[in-house]
Amino acid sequence: MKEVARIMPRLSIKITKFAELDLYRLYRIMCLRDRVFVVGQGITAESELDGRDPDAWHVEAYSGDRLVATARLFVSEDPISVGRIAVDHEIQRTGYGTEMMHWVNDWLGERRAEMHAQAHLEPWYSRLGWMRTGDVFMEADIPHVTMRWGNWTV
Repeated sequence: MKEVARIMPRLSIKITKFAELDLYRLYRIMCLRDRVFVVGQGITAESELDGRDPDAWHVEAYSGDRLVATARLFVSEDPISVGRIAVDHEIQRTGYGTEMMHWVNDWLGERRAEMHAQAHLEPWYSRLGWMRTGDVFMEADIPHVTMRWGNWTV
């Protein structure tokens, strides 16, 4: 797959293989995730830097030249794994994360996808069309739920 860029009403969104990210873009992604997960939520850097980024496609959502949201996708997995969804804490609840997730959902289409979502965000993901499956579990000392997307009736 080639890099895909799409213009949303307020965001420019790209999805890029890890190997095709330049160092500056990768650095910006890692800084945003660090601010959201490590500084903001107290997740250890060891958990955040799990060594899986080189296998992922990375979603970058920009407002102008500012990276405001990111996610990573493991497209070679079945189901596709979606994770590390991070929205800059300064602009959370402004719709940027929702715009990015609408873009991710459009990109996924009917393909099956799964994520471990923080449990308090379940209502938000549900409004975006994701469905919870299973019980609450702990991941990085935070309650999570498994959420699914796409056609699971195969």
